[in-house]
Amino acid sequence: MNVKNPLIAVCLSASLMLITGCGSGDRPFTDEWPQYRGPRGDGVSSSAVSITPWKEGALPHEVWKQPIGVGFSGITLAGEQLLVAFGADSSEYLGAYDRRTGAENWRCAIGPLFTEELGDGPRATAAVAGDLAYIYNSWGHLYSVNIQTGAVAWRVALADTFNVPMLEPKRGFTNSPIVVDDKVIMYAGGNDSTAFIAFDRLTGDVVWRTGSTRGSYSSPIVATIDGVKQILFTTTRVIQENGRMRGVYEVFSVSPEGDILWTGPGVGGVIAMPVFVPPNRVFVSSQIEDIGSKLIEVTHDGGRWSASEVWKSSMLHTHFNTAVYYEGYLYGFSNATLECLDAATAERKWRKRGLGKGSLMIADGKLIMLTDRGKLALAKATSEGYEELASADVIEGKSWTVPTYADGMLYLRNVKEMACYDLTK
Repeated sequence: MNVKNPLIAVCLSASLMLITGCGSGDRPFTDEWPQYRGPRGDGVSSSAVSITPWKEGALPHEVWKQPIGVGFSGITLAGEQLLVAFGADSSEYLGAYDRRTGAENWRCAIGPLFTEELGDGPRATAAVAGDLAYIYNSWGHLYSVNIQTGAVAWRVALADTFNVPMLEPKRGFTNSPIVVDDKVIMYAGGNDSTAFIAFDRLTGDVVWRTGSTRGSYSSPIVATIDGVKQILFTTTRVIQENGRMRGVYEVFSVSPEGDILWTGPGVGGVIAMPVFVPPNRVFVSSQIEDIGSKLIEVTHDGGRWSASEVWKSSMLHTHFNTAVYYEGYLYGFSNATLECLDAATAERKWRKRGLGKGSLMIADGKLIMLTDRGKLALAKATSEGYEELASADVIEGKSWTVPTYADGMLYLRNVKEMACYDLTK
């Protein structure tokens, strides 16, 4: 541009910025996704950016696609970067990538590569607070990593230090950490008050530990019930009865200070996370069809907490991907069938086959689903019936990781690549 008049040049430059600044590459990043399953850990995006379904027979607008190592770790967002754990060569890593281009900024080694028949690499998803990210490797070691430099701030060999065994069959440690106030909370799963452990997020020192339960593949969530913030875990406690060992299935509530507030009835065979149903209910679901799912209600009266069963159902038995609660209804994959249940009554409103064992999240009033073979589908989040808005095959191969959505951008991964799509176009 060769313009002699400075005022005209400034005006033209401003006009060009207005025109070119409308692209996804210049869109400011304001939405958060600092942990597994989003800002609140419930699988619902808080983004105000509207989604535009792509045309039939077309693909969503691809921003970038990037090869990535093996693993099932979800994608966490931290400012201009995204963080994801993966395995490559003989190691596991936490990697940071530019959100706009997919270019790798750094990678931090977090232990040897875990291998097994269902898939290699790390399972847990990083949580971010301030300049630090927290990631659990497949061997039960908790790392704190500086998100600007990729340097390890501290490390705790949690499984070794607290004598926590890996569950059989050995699928690796899968629990994603959460940050509550100034503490990193882990579901360790152990005896002698080592089931639930809180670490100082800056130093890695143990702040408190409590509970005695068997380990779990499930991760905790945070909920506020009757004005009280609490951390919810779905657990199995092993007891001896009539000379035999048996499991007692429970939901545990622990305060941020480490006090056990209440326990309620759970279900066996749980891999997915508990789901908070406001204002005071919790949904838990088993991977085992004969066990199904359960809703419990929590009451707080005269300073005393209690929890009791509201309903039990054979429907919506989730496997490794957690259901989502949205505006009175539960949406989730009951093994290979997508279902919608009335959260108050357990009445099934509709079901949809053909999507496989997919993963699910909700944004802009829409279901965003990624099938286990890399098909992306968009549907209305409504109890009236399954109404698909768009679908396309976007990535190839085993795709078990729930998508991440923020600022109109959808981030996906499978066991060999990662991709970003602009859903506003």
